[in-house]
Amino acid sequence: MGFPGLEKKIRMTLVTEHDVRVPVPVRLYYLSADPYAVQLSFDISPDEVVRWTFARELLAQGMTAPAGIGDVKITPIGTTQDPSFSIELETPEGFARLEGLVAPVKSWLDKTYEAVPAGSESDALDIDSILEELLAH
Repeated sequence: MGFPGLEKKIRMTLVTEHDVRVPVPVRLYYLSADPYAVQLSFDISPDEVVRWTFARELLAQGMTAPAGIGDVKITPIGTTQDPSFSIELETPEGFARLEGLVAPVKSWLDKTYEAVPAGSESDALDIDSILEELLAH
């Protein structure tokens, strides 16, 4: 495939259940080994990092219209002049809502689609390695 992945560091706002807003650095990852997914991580303390993996298509859809059910929901917010979005992450242990600007995420997401166009994700998978790993267990 020719690339190990794409990473983007951005600033988002973590919104607590009491509507307290805390700026947090967020990392977005797109890995060639998992072409259908994107990863998001942010630090909630010096010793604890929250990591999520969800569909790249879900992130793309959530930039323009509400998307997702279950653990990950992405919704556009803000104005047309300054578009933003929110990502809601939920587990039995807790809930987090992140808010950020669409532009830097959209720019990074466009690069992932340049690397692996929509619909060609299966071409990027190394099926032999996946099967070998599954059969090894």
